[in-house]
Amino acid sequence: MAEFMVVFVVTFLIILGVTAALVFGRTPVYRPDIEKVQGILTNLLDGQLLDSEWDFFISMPIHHDTELEEIRLKCFEITEMHGLRPKNQLVRLKEPGLIRVRHLLNRLEQAGSKSF
Repeated sequence: MAEFMVVFVVTFLIILGVTAALVFGRTPVYRPDIEKVQGILTNLLDGQLLDSEWDFFISMPIHHDTELEEIRLKCFEITEMHGLRPKNQLVRLKEPGLIRVRHLLNRLEQAGSKSF
C-alpha cells in the first residue's frame, strides 16, 4: 500500500507540474529584428546559409513588423521562382534571385540597420 501511495503522489505532482507549465507558460514567439534578417540575407548571398534556417525564416510569419513581413514574403516568392536544390545543406538561388535578395538587403540597410 505504501508503494501505491508513493507512485500516486509522484504521478500527481508530475501531472500537476505539466498542467501548471501549460497554463502559465507562454508560447514561443518568433521576433527577428532588422539586424537578424539582414544577417540571414547576408549569409544567403555569401553562400553560408543553412537550408533549415532559410526554411524557418520564410515559413514563420513576422507579426510585430510589417516591413520585415513584407521582406519575408518577397523572399518566399524569390525562393519559389529562383530556388535551386540545396547543396551541402546550403541554400542556393539562381542569379536573378540573388540580385533580388541584394536589392532587399540594400533596402534594409537604407532603413537604418548597421552594415555588415
